[in-house]
Amino acid sequence: SRENMAKMLGVPESKIVVEFLEMGGGFGGKIQPYAATYPAMAARILKRPVKFVMSRSQDIRAGNPAPQGYFEIKLAAKKDMTITALKAKAVYDSGAFPGSPLMAGGNLLGSYYKTPNQEIEGIEVITNRVNQGALRAPGTPQATFAIESAVDILCHEAGFDPWEFRMKNGVETGDPMANGRNFGKIGLKETIARFKETEFWKNKDNKPSLPGKKVGVGWAIGGWLGGGAPSSAAVFLTPDGSLNVEVGSSDISGVNTSFAMIVAEIFNTPLNKISVKLSNTAASPYASMSAGSKTLRTVGLAVHDAAIDARSQMFKVVAEKLECSPDDLESVDGVIRVKGSPDKSMTFGTLGTMSTGYGSPVPVIFGRGSVGSPTMAPGFALQAVKVAVDENTGVVEILDACCVQDVGFAINPLAVESQIQGGMVQSLSLGFSEEIVWDNNGVLRNPTLLDYRLPTALDVPNIEVALVEVPVEGAGPFGAKGMGEPPIAPGAAALANAVFDAVGARVDTIPVTAERIMKVLGKL
Repeated sequence: SRENMAKMLGVPESKIVVEFLEMGGGFGGKIQPYAATYPAMAARILKRPVKFVMSRSQDIRAGNPAPQGYFEIKLAAKKDMTITALKAKAVYDSGAFPGSPLMAGGNLLGSYYKTPNQEIEGIEVITNRVNQGALRAPGTPQATFAIESAVDILCHEAGFDPWEFRMKNGVETGDPMANGRNFGKIGLKETIARFKETEFWKNKDNKPSLPGKKVGVGWAIGGWLGGGAPSSAAVFLTPDGSLNVEVGSSDISGVNTSFAMIVAEIFNTPLNKISVKLSNTAASPYASMSAGSKTLRTVGLAVHDAAIDARSQMFKVVAEKLECSPDDLESVDGVIRVKGSPDKSMTFGTLGTMSTGYGSPVPVIFGRGSVGSPTMAPGFALQAVKVAVDENTGVVEILDACCVQDVGFAINPLAVESQIQGGMVQSLSLGFSEEIVWDNNGVLRNPTLLDYRLPTALDVPNIEVALVEVPVEGAGPFGAKGMGEPPIAPGAAALANAVFDAVGARVDTIPVTAERIMKVLGKL
């Protein structure tokens, strides 16, 4: 936003200050700069503060909505379940301007499975709709719905076990993606294997008898490659011995707690001794936008390095005071001490006072971390659902759900599980209710939340989360991967597969609404 505003206003970036706010999530819509740029231009002309207010209809249309996708897929496999070929066409609606997530969706369409022969044609169509763009794993839920529906059809018609098929053909470390690049270290196979250990799997064949309803189970895999950008951070030792962490990112989905946990781990000190400070772009280290499954990975790496730097500075000062080597020191519970001789020590508070005291020769302890874009670390998820479909109305009730996901390393497991659950809710919502409806003139026909149906607590079942940890060195702190976007990829496909398992007829369009189910059943 700051860069775009500077260009449009014709002023240096240093003259524009952006204040940070906590965010529940980015999801793509907050990337667009119009909400800040237009008010800034008006304020400059009027020379007074400007407040920008949008109606719900305007927000839905201008929120960078996900594009419509159309797919044609031919998938071939041998009798031993080995995939031999994939031919596909992927068409994305870009809206009035180019820029749909065709490349991301088309690439992942052919990258989940080992496919020795494949041809994927990608087409971006310009239409009379508003600009379409990035919504959490841009283009991927659509492509995943297509390929995972095709896999489910193949398994059903050929009599293949859907779990065995995915386990046999799923990509592994070093396998090529559709774009020709090879995967680094990935954990898809581990994720598929872990599914068999879940409570969902153990109870998947336990289908309750519900009058007038048929129960089905389905699952699908999906993933996201993740983004990257340079970042920086700083760690300062205060006079009272606590540690201030300075970052230039927004606190998206509570990521500041994870930053504090990284520093606490490095210093082996309680979390309540760590404070993460947010200021603004004029007074904070550089960080890219807080989006793209990279905030913890990129800024977290900078925080990690800044903490290591600050600890090294502290060890150097203490080593001189205690007349020992820095290599002989350790940090434990707010104290730096000689290994094996805890009586030879100095508290963080003492060192903090020394390093900030008036006239003190001890330098300020101020650690710095600066990193470039980290190693790419794709994350994969397997999602499964159990549904009950009303035979008379087509209404779908989700009875149970499960997500198994490789997160590399879960720095804050509770936050990771919550993020995965939120992603799966969003993915299932794309599968059964969320849809932007346009008429032939490009007019939005469901411009409010009365007609654009979001899931409520009554629509969401218990979601079992199983974490798989396949860390990738250099991808994120302690090998963590970006995990915010993979959980939106497979849920819609899993739901559609479950509906087919229940009623024996397939809906080839999401959301899988009651009307569409009744049509494929020949009842409407």
